[in-house]
Amino acid sequence: MSALWNTIFYQPIYNMLVFLIDKITFGDIGFAIIILTILIKLILFPLARKSIQSQIYMKKLEPELKKLKVDYPNKEEQAKKQFELYKKYGVNPFSGCLVVILQLPVIFALYYVFRNFSINTALMYSFVHSPLNLNTEFLGLINVSMNHSIVLAALAGISQFIQGYMATPKNPIKEVEIVADNTPKTFQEEIAASMQLNIKYILPVFITFIAYSFSAGVALYWITSNIFTIAQEWYVRNDIAKKDNLSA
Repeated sequence: MSALWNTIFYQPIYNMLVFLIDKITFGDIGFAIIILTILIKLILFPLARKSIQSQIYMKKLEPELKKLKVDYPNKEEQAKKQFELYKKYGVNPFSGCLVVILQLPVIFALYYVFRNFSINTALMYSFVHSPLNLNTEFLGLINVSMNHSIVLAALAGISQFIQGYMATPKNPIKEVEIVADNTPKTFQEEIAASMQLNIKYILPVFITFIAYSFSAGVALYWITSNIFTIAQEWYVRNDIAKKDNLSA
């Protein structure tokens, strides 16, 4: 763990969790994990919103992008027309990747904080105090600090599947005639299709395994994060749909 990453990401998130345990949840680690995850997701919401918007508009542009491949077989001219189309609709095809990259350090910091949480005064800021009592039993059933939980791990996998399904919906837009449906897929399209398949079916299995392999606190983090992301996806997609209906 590098000193820079520790100073900018890990230590602030660790202190936020200790503060919540001490002042807000009165020693309950499980509820502190839920609150901290929601707070971080709210802070990152503007970035996540741009990522979701980019995915939605790129999906809507698929018919027109396919039509361009037929109308402009010349690669340079095709690329120029694609750029004009992106500019017309205000879409940046790389914004989603950029948002993910920017969020990764925070996600890793959250993961490491929750993995084997314990009070470490060497990491704590001077204004953050050690909780007098620590309750590691979430809802009186699961030790989020140490124990594995097959129930929480399964819920993490299920919520990840729902979130992945929502993130890769079918394109509902049918106005533009698709004349290139029978053309062979490009390498980029095959990669994109493979990634969507992995997100839908492989990632939930991987998340279930990870959530069970480590402490129940990690599983609780994934469940909370996924539920928030599902709500976030629903909100952004409905907001865009309302704006499209008003502008139609």
